Amino acid sequence: MTTASDTGTMHRRIAAATGIVMASVLLSRVLGFFRDWTLAHQMGSNAVTDAYNAAFTLPDFLNYLIAGGSLSITFIPVFAKYAAEKREEEGWRVFSTVITVMGFVLIGMVLLGELFAPHIVNWISPGFSPPERARVVFLTRLMLPAQICFYEGSILSAVQYAKGQFVIPSLAPLIYNIGIILGGILLAPRIGITGFAVGVLGGAIAGNFLLQIYGAYRAGAVFSPSFDVKHPGFWLFLKLSVPIMLAVSVSFADDWIIRYFGSYLQAASITWLTYGKNLMRVPLGLVGQGVGVASFPFLAQLYSEKKFEELNRVLNTTFKGLIFLLLPISALTIAQSVPVVNLVFSHTRMHGQDLYATGQTLAYFSIGMFAWGAQYILARGFYATRDTITPAIVGTVMTALNIPVYWWLARHMRYVGLALASSFGIMAYTIVLFILLNRRTKNPEESSLVVFFLKMTGASLVAGVVCYRLTLLLESHLPWQKIWGALVLLVIVTSAGILLLGILLKILRVPELDHYLRKAWAYTGLSG
Repeated sequence: MTTASDTGTMHRRIAAATGIVMASVLLSRVLGFFRDWTLAHQMGSNAVTDAYNAAFTLPDFLNYLIAGGSLSITFIPVFAKYAAEKREEEGWRVFSTVITVMGFVLIGMVLLGELFAPHIVNWISPGFSPPERARVVFLTRLMLPAQICFYEGSILSAVQYAKGQFVIPSLAPLIYNIGIILGGILLAPRIGITGFAVGVLGGAIAGNFLLQIYGAYRAGAVFSPSFDVKHPGFWLFLKLSVPIMLAVSVSFADDWIIRYFGSYLQAASITWLTYGKNLMRVPLGLVGQGVGVASFPFLAQLYSEKKFEELNRVLNTTFKGLIFLLLPISALTIAQSVPVVNLVFSHTRMHGQDLYATGQTLAYFSIGMFAWGAQYILARGFYATRDTITPAIVGTVMTALNIPVYWWLARHMRYVGLALASSFGIMAYTIVLFILLNRRTKNPEESSLVVFFLKMTGASLVAGVVCYRLTLLLESHLPWQKIWGALVLLVIVTSAGILLLGILLKILRVPELDHYLRKAWAYTGLSG
């Protein structure tokens, strides 16, 4: 039976882990902004940057195909099982087998990717002209080996997460982004867009591989090369991983589909969409990814220990906190999308249409911001119960159903339609996951979560509309195309939006407002 003390300790551990991950994600998103800014400053937005962004498709797909991007999801429950049974030595044997066997599989797939890159690029980027397609092939081949670092680094990070150590894994995206930035600054003036691709490879080697070897060593990892594919722990890992490998979830496939249809649109469309989505991911990564990554090892532990009531409490708490933050941020971002882009990409080679188009994509991507964040939590709720099949099936079905939506909206609304289709797809996926997870865990608070979501949505919509009108009003009185003018506008509108939102939540009697304000006040250390 879980005591109040145990519950408090668990929440404090999750809060501490979330703080570490959120700080890392915040720094990573800041560096991600400088990465995109450097690309825009050095190269602008054109067919060359479209080719660079499209060149990530095959490497990303390869990483996804072997579940490299999901190792923290598939390995942690396996390791947690052995830890809960006081058989950690067996957990390390599974770790050695996974990292050895899957590493060799990945090396073979990278070699095949290098060999067949021209044929694959013809399929994934059919709308490019021959010179652009040749550039995509070259950049793809240059960045493919980075996937070996990502995969091995993911398994090394997973064991650190499983041991409750979050700092060193959280440094990986920071060093990776620094590598790309340095590649752009130091090499792009000499070798053009290739400099950024070299930075991708260098950042992956340093941050995602070498540093994680050190982190796993510090966590007490025990490794010896092993091909013991008959070990039951390895089969449990495969059982959890295979559904993710075979599924084509919208949360992973969205970028690929956007690049596919974007290759048929006007030059720079893929770049505008990439910049817009990356900007949307700044608050999304800070809130959604931070909470999801930090809470997952504890969810897996609770399930392994059969503490199902506490599992539901943690899920409900994290879901409410995420919605409380992301819905208002989404509304404020939509209302001020164009000034935000003007501020972010000032002093680059992007001007006029580039900035306006990127602002449009940011607004339409932000419609689904809350869903992108919520699916982090909901999917991990399934994964913590060692069920990777349900999210895989739901994701694949929803992706298949949404592909005609991408096609239709791309034809009628061009690049903006692709951003809107992305939001529609992720919202549908998240709603289905929410319903199924609450049925699976027999969550008694399901109806209260729905009411909370509807109240937050209503308040955020009203605040967003008012902020949009206020933005239009201030744009006629402030030089918002300049840095200081855009900054003043954003501060005024955001402050007004937060104040209005607080008033609306009071009127709607949302008790979580007072709860979160008290916790925020307590964290400042001024309450006592």
